[in-house]
Amino acid sequence: MTPRSGLRLLAVVLPLALLVPAAAHAEKVVTKDAVGDVLVFEGESFEDALPAPEQTNIDVVRTAVSHGDSRLRVRVQFRALEPQAYQFTIIEIATSDAKYEISVERLGGKPVASLSRRRGDVECRSLKAQVDTSAGVLTTSLPTSCLVSPRWVRVGVGAVALDDDEAVQPDGGTVYADDAHRAGEIRERIASGPKVRRG
Repeated sequence: MTPRSGLRLLAVVLPLALLVPAAAHAEKVVTKDAVGDVLVFEGESFEDALPAPEQTNIDVVRTAVSHGDSRLRVRVQFRALEPQAYQFTIIEIATSDAKYEISVERLGGKPVASLSRRRGDVECRSLKAQVDTSAGVLTTSLPTSCLVSPRWVRVGVGAVALDDDEAVQPDGGTVYADDAHRAGEIRERIASGPKVRRG
């Protein structure tokens, strides 16, 4: 190939390369939580909580937050997930302008997710929650437009489960809980992870 024909080829290929859509980017931040740090308490007192390391169903061990241009994805890894568990996972999302909460309820079968703010529920038709019990993973995703397209987010995750008897008649009985960003400690507010900027 002569230098001149090489330049001609480059002149054709370069504009075509610019037409190829760029891959979507997302900043991803992974945080780990201590294994076996689930607490059990009765009633409403956090001070009386006791360690329950044998409770694997809500023991969060890893959280991955991917913040893309158009979608936010939160992947929560548990030590184990029982197929028919009565369990709640709360995902708190803080932005520079507002605070949101995703509640994922599992009563066995397909999880039910909802998005809310302080003033009430937020309509977000493309909010999705999926559970892979064999891998112990709960994945939740939603369009960033449901959060008014923030430049960054901070995400906190908490998991709660009730005894089987309490699932039928919940009246302040035995509760198991884990905060994904605290080791063996439960407080009134879920702890937040680091800022994850839009990719």
